[in-house]
Amino acid sequence: MRIDRSFASRADTLEKLAPALAWATIFGLVACATEPDPSSSRSDRALPADGGGIAHLDSALVDGRLDATVQDVLRPDAGPRDMGSLDGARVDVGSLDAGALDADAPDARAPDASLPWRAGILSGPPSRAQLLPLPGGGSGPPVLTSNNPEIFEGPGLLYGNARPSPTRGGTPVRLEGEFGVYLHHLNRSGSVKYVGILVTNPNAANVTIEARGSGYSQTETGGLGLGSSPDFRVSREWILDLPETIVQPTEIQPSRGLLVWQKRVNDGAEVDGRFGLRASAPVFVYVLATDAGTLSEALTRSREDAPGDYRTSGSPPPPYGREAGVYAHDTWTSTITVSVPAGPKNVAFMVNTATGGGLPQIQAFPAIGHYDVSAAEAVGMYGNVYDFELTLIHDGADSTSRRVRVAFHSLATGTASRWWDGAGVLDGAEIVVRHVPGAVTTTLGDFSLGPRATRTLRFRAMVPGLAAIPQALSIETF
Repeated sequence: MRIDRSFASRADTLEKLAPALAWATIFGLVACATEPDPSSSRSDRALPADGGGIAHLDSALVDGRLDATVQDVLRPDAGPRDMGSLDGARVDVGSLDAGALDADAPDARAPDASLPWRAGILSGPPSRAQLLPLPGGGSGPPVLTSNNPEIFEGPGLLYGNARPSPTRGGTPVRLEGEFGVYLHHLNRSGSVKYVGILVTNPNAANVTIEARGSGYSQTETGGLGLGSSPDFRVSREWILDLPETIVQPTEIQPSRGLLVWQKRVNDGAEVDGRFGLRASAPVFVYVLATDAGTLSEALTRSREDAPGDYRTSGSPPPPYGREAGVYAHDTWTSTITVSVPAGPKNVAFMVNTATGGGLPQIQAFPAIGHYDVSAAEAVGMYGNVYDFELTLIHDGADSTSRRVRVAFHSLATGTASRWWDGAGVLDGAEIVVRHVPGAVTTTLGDFSLGPRATRTLRFRAMVPGLAAIPQALSIETF
């Protein structure tokens, strides 16, 4: 089951969750912002606890015909929902079909026996100089990402694909079929705001929309602590396919709009969210901040840029700026088959790289369209998934078993509170990936590989909103 992008494969999950999850309820996002981390485009310092272009569409906005009532299905007063424990305990998620674990069967693909293994065992994370390009590439549908301005200081449009921004330029992007939305913002407007996702129909006929995903504010999750931030919760619910918001197929009339998700965000609070949408025809999608949280206001604000801290990306970067655009894919899929020699030896691959980061392979997905001077690629890959399938085969050079260790590392430096804090799926079970200064490695496997034996690991994780690049995947034999 491809939980990142296939709506059709989620039919069973929808059937199970539909009674408990209203199809148009409100859910929260959490944003990260503050001091910029030079190793990525993100900011990260602790925040104080908060107290509490189609002509007929534009003309319709002007004359008020889009002040819908029946389409405004969100309830701004809806309370948060308890999504259960976030303590990182391993749970049974076998239905996710997260990959086989086979210690004996031979692999049909020829293993790579030419890897430049280095002598010795790693005493810590691998060095950047030894990292090899990561096999694979982008897959899955595009993602609309709203993160520039990360800090907004008033109501208005944060990002939309419909037309160039009134003050930030850019290129319109056609969105239909399946696509994603990722958003990450911080409210510094001085008052409560509502952050939402608005979809409008520029077509002459009705369009059908469906959506699923999660978004939270810092207030809902209790702050930005490890394992309890909006970023952690969103990454967990996305990779486990446990959406808090499910919008069942809903028709939108021509020149009308629908708020598919919305969250109350207190002043000083972050909001973070990740959603998958499907549209039967081209649609306009806007991420907005509003004062009152009504559909009418959202439609009006879709033509007004929100004031805020807009960061400029270099050409090429650095500086990295931030993302405000539609980026080509939602998943980096990597299949690696390795012939494991006698040790002690090690080899490592680069993960989550971007232009200007000093590594030769660029994994950040290119923008299909973006606001001027916003990032032209998905720097940091926030909201995107890395999907690794790693098959390890004893090289058969002798009859001695190999001890093999596979690990995932963060290589960033600086003063951030964390380099990665999110959930992943390892061979069908939930795993917490938490990298902080002094503890930057997660062991994915440590096992014995007998003569002629094969072992396959599959690891999948969404890059959380509070993370810093790059990462690495290492293999050791000894």
